[in-house]
Amino acid sequence: MMVDRGAQRAWIVFFAAAATVAGVSLPLSAQTAPAKPPAPPAAADANAPQTTTATYQDWVVRCATPEGGTKICEAVQGVQVQGQQGLIAQIVIGRLKKDDPVRLIIELPRGVWLQGPVTVQTSEKATPITLPYTRCLNGCLAELELKNDQLNALKAAEGPGIINFVDGTQRKVQLPLSFKGFSAALDASLKG
Repeated sequence: MMVDRGAQRAWIVFFAAAATVAGVSLPLSAQTAPAKPPAPPAAADANAPQTTTATYQDWVVRCATPEGGTKICEAVQGVQVQGQQGLIAQIVIGRLKKDDPVRLIIELPRGVWLQGPVTVQTSEKATPITLPYTRCLNGCLAELELKNDQLNALKAAEGPGIINFVDGTQRKVQLPLSFKGFSAALDASLKG
């Protein structure tokens, strides 16, 4: 598959900027950062990226318009451990352009077993969606271009889901994933 390096850099920049989203502390449960109230109007820098967020139950839709670019939106959910700072994992679904396929990106902490699979399941008995690792920066990213049947399965999910991966000591790890609000968040992100 040919990779558009400019588009890949745009995802990396957007994802890295978005990775600072913090969730509400709950015991190993899926969370999203609450939408922040709008800041008072200030002298607008015409070259500054324009960003917005909206909350759909357990999902956040983030949109940004980079300098000289077109608006990019994505549906995001983070996983955080109660009593700890920062996210353990973050799941992002979106696309760079209206014509592009929808991509699923999962960011996990450094130190994962790269030869082990990363999977998402919409329930314990559902067929897993397997994502290959693509790179490790501050965390390790696994990415997949979603097929229509995979996207439809995610949109139809209602109960708790699971992110599975293997840590550096080769132990299997399961993280909870909530699908509450996912379908509405995905629809909003794809409309941009």
